[in-house]
Amino acid sequence: MHDAPQISPEHKHVDRETVAQLPKALLHDHLDVSGAVTAADVTAAAARAAGELAADNVVYAELRVRPVAGEMGAAEVLDAVAAGFDEQIVVDARIIVTAHRDADPVAQWAQVCVDKLGGRVVGFDLAGPEEESLAPHAEALRLLRENYVPVTVHAGATEGMDRIKEAVDHGAVRLGHGARIFDDFEVSLEGIGTGAVSTWVRDRGLVLELCPTQEVRAGVVDDLADHPLTLLQQMGFTCTVNVGERSVTSLTDELMRLVETFDYGFDELFDVTVKAVNGAFCGKERREEILATRILPAYEELAGDFNEDVEFGL
Repeated sequence: MHDAPQISPEHKHVDRETVAQLPKALLHDHLDVSGAVTAADVTAAAARAAGELAADNVVYAELRVRPVAGEMGAAEVLDAVAAGFDEQIVVDARIIVTAHRDADPVAQWAQVCVDKLGGRVVGFDLAGPEEESLAPHAEALRLLRENYVPVTVHAGATEGMDRIKEAVDHGAVRLGHGARIFDDFEVSLEGIGTGAVSTWVRDRGLVLELCPTQEVRAGVVDDLADHPLTLLQQMGFTCTVNVGERSVTSLTDELMRLVETFDYGFDELFDVTVKAVNGAFCGKERREEILATRILPAYEELAGDFNEDVEFGL
């Protein structure tokens, strides 16, 4: 648990330079190694990605890796990615093994993920076209659950509640995007209420890996100002802010869009950062260490720069 920073309203204005320097956590990004041929190629691509994240002051990141490169096997690709991540000590970069539900050997890669879990490999993601059902992959998802592998599923970007419900039913603890969960809301004279699935997601703290810029591009809403992020936060959902793809935006740029569109202040930035760390697939001890040694000190220093008597708590 944490207390939101109590920075006074006169210091709510947020500038890009300060946001760029703040430590950040990222749960939804992709590392594309499809063009690589050798293990050295993969390692170099992973090291470059980690370097880009470090330059953006991302201190913890989970990158989805579809383990396809040249003629290498999935396990070899993951080892090569881990070697690249090991070269960058500024950012703690972890691997989420990703399979496309319509094109990849999901069961095989799920087993590889089980075998590799620990260290750099922290979880599994089922991606690909949301219109494709998860039913053909029920056994793979069962294998992951039985081996206590945390799972995230792309759901709620291009399709609605049927896919979100299906992801939850199959044990997803995070939803890649998940923005269309508002399709399960009910509007009455008393206000906006949640349906059965959205209540479950909210009350049990399932993490929404929101990527606002990508979700606008996907047609969830026509404009960023209409994005459901702030509504979901007000209703108590566990919302994180992510890039989706580094080729689309940086995390600093994404956060600044929220500053400019929704008047985010440092307290809101602190909140989404802490929620991202708490929602990470790495172990609890590591999450607490990141919060205590990387996130909180930076915000305490920021409060000190404002000459405010501000206390931050985790």
